[in-house]
Amino acid sequence: MKSQPVEFLAPVEYDLRYAKDFYDSWKVRGAEDFMQRFRESIAWIEWNPEMFPKKYRQFRRAIIRRSYFGIYYAIEPEVTTVVAVLDMRREPRTIRGILELRK
Repeated sequence: MKSQPVEFLAPVEYDLRYAKDFYDSWKVRGAEDFMQRFRESIAWIEWNPEMFPKKYRQFRRAIIRRSYFGIYYAIEPEVTTVVAVLDMRREPRTIRGILELRK
């Protein structure tokens, strides 16, 4: 698979805000550390979108290193679309429901 650009659905902004608030609430520079690892994961997705496994239907998941969060995305012909950044400790049925609403 060739590399391709990554785009984000609008709700991902709220997902990231939740994650940054979560890490800032108990760790000094938590949000900054999380965002650095998030950017690293996005770079891997951009470089090779097929690198990470399918988790639900067409959605793949990249686990953000040293965090509880995963990046859920779909590969399209010309772009990779990030649909959610979610806390993976959630009930799997809840995660699937969120992905269904955002597809």
